[in-house]
Amino acid sequence: MKKSLVFAFAFLILLTVVSAANESLTIDEKAVECLSKKVEDKCSKLSFNEQAFSLLALSGSSNIQKECRDSLESKMKDKECWTSPNCDIKDTSLGILAFNHIGKNTDKPEKWLLSKNKTPDNLEWYLEIDVSGESECTISYDDYEKKITIADDKKILGNPGNCFSLAYNNYWLKIQSSCIEKKITISCKKDFVSTILYKKTNSNVWHISNDIQSASANSITEHEVRAYCFGISACNYEDNLWAIFALQKLGYDVSDYLPYLNVFADSNNKYFPYSFLYSFTNSEDYLNEILLLQKDTGFWLMSDEGKFYDTSLAILALPNSEAENNAIEWLAEQQGNDGCWNNGNIRDTAFLLWAAWPKNPVSIGTGDNIDYCEDYNHYCVSKGQCDEAGGDILEGFYCSGLNICCDEQAIKKPCNDIGGKICDSDEQCSTSTILSLDSNECCTGLCEAKKTECEEFGYSCRLECSNNEEPAFYDCNVGEVCCGEKTGEQGSSWWIWFLIILIALVALGIIFRKKLRVLIFKFRSGFKKGTVSKTRPGYPPFPGAMPFRRILPRYSQMPRQNQSRPGKKSSSDKELDETLHKLREMSK
Repeated sequence: MKKSLVFAFAFLILLTVVSAANESLTIDEKAVECLSKKVEDKCSKLSFNEQAFSLLALSGSSNIQKECRDSLESKMKDKECWTSPNCDIKDTSLGILAFNHIGKNTDKPEKWLLSKNKTPDNLEWYLEIDVSGESECTISYDDYEKKITIADDKKILGNPGNCFSLAYNNYWLKIQSSCIEKKITISCKKDFVSTILYKKTNSNVWHISNDIQSASANSITEHEVRAYCFGISACNYEDNLWAIFALQKLGYDVSDYLPYLNVFADSNNKYFPYSFLYSFTNSEDYLNEILLLQKDTGFWLMSDEGKFYDTSLAILALPNSEAENNAIEWLAEQQGNDGCWNNGNIRDTAFLLWAAWPKNPVSIGTGDNIDYCEDYNHYCVSKGQCDEAGGDILEGFYCSGLNICCDEQAIKKPCNDIGGKICDSDEQCSTSTILSLDSNECCTGLCEAKKTECEEFGYSCRLECSNNEEPAFYDCNVGEVCCGEKTGEQGSSWWIWFLIILIALVALGIIFRKKLRVLIFKFRSGFKKGTVSKTRPGYPPFPGAMPFRRILPRYSQMPRQNQSRPGKKSSSDKELDETLHKLREMSK
């Protein structure tokens, strides 16, 4: 008995130590520990997506990095694309990201991917020329020059030539598909601005390109419409998101691919395109879309891939933000006991680790080279931020997530300049706030009155509670009381608790029935001490000590008056024989 108590006590101490050790681990450390156990020495058996995301998340481990790298390489077709036997644009893009992350050469996959560019269908392009007052302008393309007039009411007069047609009440010039990729030159006799607009066919949503140019009188502006997408047989939207992500990470200029993504974003919400597009363009519109789509508890859910996948995409686009902090708080609550997410899902756990807690890869001595961007006094920013700062993307340098290496630092703008405002002390932002030049809490959503403690718990603040309500002990504004619906009489459910307790006691009685019988016996015997003779009459055997049987008295022990002479049956015996005979006859 003493030994068992000692072992039980030691076991409890061990559990306490292990529990304390687990509690000391951070969220990402628990996830890394869990994911490593699932991946190490097993990477070759994982799916392509699991391998790629695990390589991105666990490249800090040389053993896992080497195993997953070799496994991914074995799934290539002709060493130029993923996955064998049929190459896929999204898989190839994800493979490029994973290999580039560890410094492995990706020249062949890049070449294969770039060879799959196409001209997208269902895009319309327009040229707008804005002049203050009436002015004559000249449009040149190929070897042609066409003169037009911009009237006081901004309408275009004259013949613009075969490359254009007058559109939208003559305010704009529609560019014909035969003139896409041609250089167009504009000159006016007054100061002017020219720009390119585009939209999806049969849509009323317009997009203004970044190609907005201004010039003084008799000077020129130049435009060239270039728009591409990636596709094997046709352009697939999700493929393009990942392909452009991979190429911009490698330092490619992806601006010619953005019109396709911009125009078809609204019809492809299931791929959560706004996270990608915000990184590519730094557009406040896409930022607001991301913030508005965040759930109150901190996660995102847009696609069929699930909330953990979509939350990873959002965190990639919004590093070091309040939105990311809210998401991490939610992830802490959702993390499994083993440290992974989504019931041990390898892909989702790896994607979250890469997005929220990126780890610098280690060199494994295979000739792969990793140069960290910020080690060379450059800046890891989004492509949109680099373009806005007038910087150049620097190839061959490593940055985490969606960021690229830029030679210019991101420009911080005042809150008002990015379409936000700073909420008053008694207000709260309807979305997560962002950093700005003049505030750490710039609100791009709505400034709403702060909820009281009472409202946070789902109650209402009133001057007085109605007949159907009762006071709740939570704070409201001065002069108000917290009210909630009446819950009924306190003692109305006492019998439910009595029944639950009774069931519990019965269950305990069944489990410990043997010990209870001993206790009852001791109680009845007055808890007398000493040896009890088991041979004395009336001593009850313990249940289970022997099988139950009925002991009949021997023949010789029966009273004499109940005995009959041998060979002679009693009257009761005759009656029994007759009864048995009748039963046999009836059964025939």
